[in-house]
Order: sequence, then C-alpha cells, then structure tokens
Amino acid sequence: MSDEVLNKIYSNSYYLEYLRRHPKWYYYLDLDPKYFQEFERVVKKESKTTTYDKLESLKNQINFASSMINYFRK
Repeated sequence: MSDEVLNKIYSNSYYLEYLRRHPKWYYYLDLDPKYFQEFERVVKKESKTTTYDKLESLKNQINFASSMINYFRK
C-alpha cells in the first residue's frame, strides 16, 4: 500500500475502524491506490458522515426542538 494512502487512513479514525472491520479493502487499496476514493465513499456512507446524513440529522434536531417548544407553549 502506498505511503500516501496509509497516511490518509491513519489520520482518520473512521477509515481505520472501517478497514479493521472490513479487511477486504486491504486487498483493493494495496492493488491500486485509485480505489481510495471508492473506499472513502463507502466509509462515509456506512458511518453516516455524508453531507446528506448531516443535513438529515440537523433537520431531525430542529424538528425535535420545534415540537418541544410547541409542547411547552400549551
């Protein structure tokens, strides 16, 4: 595996955890460093750290706060 890919993996705890739980990615990342983009996409999707997931979480928090405010107004 290239040093650049290793540095990226060790600098992000999500990547390292995912790689330890899914060792098949060692093979792909060792085979070709270009697979790192796909690896990143999969990790973000699994750990729910995509932009969509963050916006969905924010929306849920706002809805909860709104419902609490409405509840206490009554």
